[in-house]
Amino acid sequence: MPRTDAQPPHDNALPKPRWTLQHWLLRTKLYLLAIVVTLVYLFIGSVSSNDRVWAQINLPLSAASVLVIGLSGAESYLFVCRLRQHHQDMLAARAREVELQQHLAYQRQTILSQLTSSLMDRLDTSQVPEDVLEKTRQLFEADLVAVWLAQPGELRRFLLRGVLGLNAHTADQLQAAPWSLPEFEDPQQPIQQHIASDAPRQLSPALATFAEREHITVAALTPILRRQEQIGLIGIFYREPITISQSLAAEMNVLANVIASALQAEELYRDLVQAQKAESIGSLTSGIAHDFNNVLAAILACASYVKQHTQPSDPNYRYLEATESSAHRGAALTKQLLAFARREGPRQSVLNPNDNIEQILQLLERSFDKTILFQRNLTRDVSLVEIDPSQFEQILLNMAVNARDAMPDGGIFSVSTCNVRFTTKTARSPGITLPDGDYVVLGFSDTGHGMDEATQRRIFEPFFTTKRAGKGTGLGLSLVMSIVKAANGAIRVESAPGRGALFEVYLPATTKPLPVAATAADTKPRRGTECILLAEDEDIIREMAQMALESEGYKVIAAPDGAAALARYRRDWPTIALVIADMVMPHMSGPELLAKIKEINPDARVIVSSGHSQELEGQRMLQHGCLAYLQKPYNTNALLSIVRQVLDSGL
Repeated sequence: MPRTDAQPPHDNALPKPRWTLQHWLLRTKLYLLAIVVTLVYLFIGSVSSNDRVWAQINLPLSAASVLVIGLSGAESYLFVCRLRQHHQDMLAARAREVELQQHLAYQRQTILSQLTSSLMDRLDTSQVPEDVLEKTRQLFEADLVAVWLAQPGELRRFLLRGVLGLNAHTADQLQAAPWSLPEFEDPQQPIQQHIASDAPRQLSPALATFAEREHITVAALTPILRRQEQIGLIGIFYREPITISQSLAAEMNVLANVIASALQAEELYRDLVQAQKAESIGSLTSGIAHDFNNVLAAILACASYVKQHTQPSDPNYRYLEATESSAHRGAALTKQLLAFARREGPRQSVLNPNDNIEQILQLLERSFDKTILFQRNLTRDVSLVEIDPSQFEQILLNMAVNARDAMPDGGIFSVSTCNVRFTTKTARSPGITLPDGDYVVLGFSDTGHGMDEATQRRIFEPFFTTKRAGKGTGLGLSLVMSIVKAANGAIRVESAPGRGALFEVYLPATTKPLPVAATAADTKPRRGTECILLAEDEDIIREMAQMALESEGYKVIAAPDGAAALARYRRDWPTIALVIADMVMPHMSGPELLAKIKEINPDARVIVSSGHSQELEGQRMLQHGCLAYLQKPYNTNALLSIVRQVLDSGL
């Protein structure tokens, strides 16, 4: 393929006319015709005049004139023929030039298409494939091609991810350390293509030394941009002096855009894989949560039963309370797992931010490294907020983990709360566009390494992380943003490299009162004598539930699975006042058992119990005819209360 910087020929640079035998024959014929015309003229003159003197005196002059006129006409005709041939040659030359340009354009488009395909199919951000570099060198007829990508977290430092055409270096030598490229480091200057006709003198020190050792004369550095942010750089280098035309520079920009698109496609693919992993983990989490709730249910049932038969003055009573409290905390953790698995929606509740913050900070102080100090600056009369408590905890935990990771050598993590009121006359902080009203501001600050503006623009994107591979998922802050937006709030970030970071979370304040916690005396159910069919596949849960019910006067028929429960119900259904069935059992599930029981007795009272989400599974079972849903893990008091409510409902 000819040099890309060659200029097309001018219109006047045409081939000279070719004199063939045909042209000489035509000239001979025209000259003979001129002579014949002259002789005819002489003959006519001699016939029409009797004066012999005319032929002697006037004839030579007149004959010469006619001959000259004839020869001039012949030459004029030949000149026109030459012009016509010249024009035809010019058209043919232009046609050949257009054909050549089309052929070259086709070749270049083919190479660019192959480049695009290679980039889209096999681009790895850790190393640019060699065939991509070879096609790039072929496309631009370059002597050396290099590709740098921006270093994660430091967008003004670059890592060499591919190079081809080296003479004085090895790729390992150049890829060992980040490159500093002042041509693209000034954030105040627009990011644009840089072309150096004298590379060793016009480039920055690192590139100038590189160009001098590689005997580079001309260099074209084209930035790779995504969302107006530089994510890489393409270097096209020539050892011989050439002129890089505007069209060639434009093609380099096109290639940079193709690489940017390929990098974004690779990033989206990785995000998709992460999302699929998260979805798979979510599905797995639901099953784990169910099994974990069964374990907690057994612990809670045993602790609750023993506690009922233990006096508060007993030294072991406080250990039973601690066991119950730990089981409830485990249940709250399971609830968060179910929310992560998207199997449970948020439950809005009015809470005091200071109380919840203090509980979480006490937990974090025991969990985090001792080199991290916690500071509190909580307003005493802070307003209440309405939000899911587990989601509020997620905000605090993710902010704390983010601050801890930003302070690998230790530091100070500060948490503050304050009230703020926005009116039409109130000046809002930059980036805050909340409507007028009262808000609670949660402040989280650290003394870590901070962030530049480019990083701040992306920190809330799902899967974006500045941590190295395997050290972060990039989901923490994106989850915080989704929670805050769902609560009609906003987040403001203030940070700079080396100066730590400040996150301000704005949550709408509420005037609703705090919920009143129910006491044991308020929920103490009365005893009963009804017959209850208990279907539960977990032996310890079934045993403890049976003991708890029988201790309150109920008659209990226990079944280890759905099939056994259905057989007992077919035989004794007239005497069975209530059925308690687990949703997940061998041989026959709870929903199947419910349907079979309804076929036998449409008025049967059924309570379904499960470790799955009450928001989804519970509502579905209620729509299919069960009268209540008992969420695992449950204590003895919760079991007795819901049994008594259903039996006394009259349904």
